[in-house]
Amino acid sequence: MESRELAPKVKATYQAVIDLFREGADLNNLTVSEITAKAGIGKGTAYEYFSNKEEMIAGALFHELKRECQDMCRQLKEEEGLYARMNRVLISMEKKMVEISCFVRVIHVLMDNSAISSKLREIVETKKEEDMLVMDIVRLILEQETGTESSLTKEERAYLTMAVFSKLVCFALYQFDPENKIGVDSMTMREMLCRDVCRDVEYYRQRGKEI
Repeated sequence: MESRELAPKVKATYQAVIDLFREGADLNNLTVSEITAKAGIGKGTAYEYFSNKEEMIAGALFHELKRECQDMCRQLKEEEGLYARMNRVLISMEKKMVEISCFVRVIHVLMDNSAISSKLREIVETKKEEDMLVMDIVRLILEQETGTESSLTKEERAYLTMAVFSKLVCFALYQFDPENKIGVDSMTMREMLCRDVCRDVEYYRQRGKEI
């Protein structure tokens, strides 16, 4: 259901799903009637573009994630070096608490066994190469830093990608501590995470040269 230029009613449907999601709606219990009422279109009209509710919701989540990631890619072009790029990603996450909340909830959606989860995974698995998602941004950042160095194996690149992604998830969860019970301010946390990523990459670089 993805295209470069979304039909107005498709766009309205996607926006309705995202608005309801941000308002705290349980996606698995969301109905087509609720979505179309929010979108301001008829229920019958929606079925001219979508086969079912799962396609509406999964398509909306994918479209929103892709849009946010495209914006992040544009921002990263202004930065040089691994530390600076990682810091830009974390600062952007700080500024978008609503999106962070949705990001964490989308991860939950991807991990459950619902029909929506299955449809979303299907869309992600068949997406176009140029459609960047969070994991793709992580890979891009690492590739910009390491290039095609032979000292890094395929397995090491995959591990580094997952390690950096896990740090982003941890930082997202950290944002839900408004009273700072952890006892670490945001700037310090960003610096620690950025340094960790740089150390991880450097470790595997050196390890590869020693083997």
